[in-house]
Amino acid sequence: MRPLMYLVCLIGSLFLAACGGGGGSSSTTTPTTTPPVVPSLQNAVPIVIDSGPNTSSGQSVGAVNTPYVSVTVCQPGSTTQCQTIDYVLVDTGSSGLRIISSVLSGTLALPALTDASGNAIAECARFADGYSWGSVKRADLRVAGEVASGISVHIIGDNAFPNVPSGCSGGLVPENTVASFRANSVIGISTFAQDCGSSCATQALDGWYYTCPGGNCVAAALSMAKQVGNPVAAFAQDNNGTIIQLPAIGSSGAAGVTGSLIFGIGTQTNNALGSASIYTLNSSGNLSALYQGTVMQAFFDSGSNGLFFADSTIPNCSVSQGFYCLISTLSRTAVNTGMNGRSGTVSFNVANADGLFQASSNNTAFNNLAGGAAFTSYFDWGLPFFFGRSVYTAIEGTMAAGTAGPYVAY
Repeated sequence: MRPLMYLVCLIGSLFLAACGGGGGSSSTTTPTTTPPVVPSLQNAVPIVIDSGPNTSSGQSVGAVNTPYVSVTVCQPGSTTQCQTIDYVLVDTGSSGLRIISSVLSGTLALPALTDASGNAIAECARFADGYSWGSVKRADLRVAGEVASGISVHIIGDNAFPNVPSGCSGGLVPENTVASFRANSVIGISTFAQDCGSSCATQALDGWYYTCPGGNCVAAALSMAKQVGNPVAAFAQDNNGTIIQLPAIGSSGAAGVTGSLIFGIGTQTNNALGSASIYTLNSSGNLSALYQGTVMQAFFDSGSNGLFFADSTIPNCSVSQGFYCLISTLSRTAVNTGMNGRSGTVSFNVANADGLFQASSNNTAFNNLAGGAAFTSYFDWGLPFFFGRSVYTAIEGTMAAGTAGPYVAY
């Protein structure tokens, strides 16, 4: 069985929308860094990191370290019944396209996914800080020049299933609206082809898929072909993984950053592996990290807005809860080791989160934001790791640049 979805979303202060932006109209911020050139090929789409979109009240959600792209969702088989959705969080820690229902146009009637008895399917997505509940529907996804046809997508917070089963909520905080989810949508591009996989195909598991005949929702098994999955794996080409490219930024942060999300590894002139080192992953999508003498499981999650790891010697913030605050910036290292035996040392800095937000209130990107809440045995290489790097994520069951996935390379 796969672990809890890795969309971490740790919220540190009122400045933070740790899982991205909210609905409504778009806002833009002039980048203070030199953006990389987005290749003029059909497999690349720009990434924007800024304060996020506005809520329905017209106020920005104040997002920090949240990478966004735009995608187009269509009725299956149609090229005209479509809607483009902006401020879609790019998340290497989960799999699947998940859309807040209020963002969708009322004219975009996506067909419901049903089981063999004709019962509509609902899904629960449980994250580290909450859960999202809603129906599963079929759609075509278009992003850059790529198309994923007839995939299952999770529509969060719709009114098709008003009763949330206890096996989903489990005492977690609901994140079923733009305001609470803090994003219009999420595109999960992890190393997994499906969000649950064989476990959900062979048995009914609480916290995943449900049918609700008569309004009574019960867990249900669902074949892998019908599960909400990594849309990249459903592309006709460039379907073995992704690359996130972000520029380096200074220690005080940046008011905005632009980069690239590139589809495919070793399939086009713009996605060659080059000199990147490959770290193969275990069946849970993890490798090992040695930090301060402790070996823990580690993963790479662009949907986390900080580096998250336990360190009792670093004080926690009093205002930006969930993050670290210390008198002066601290330099640390960790050693990543893949299942293939490759090891490499990563150097990083931990700054005072309260100080960063107070001194740079207009900045939305930081490379030295870290915290430890909820992490005792895992090391989360969140978005700060991605700045100044090309980070490759190869999907399980594929060959990517001559090596079988799953792996991460950088």
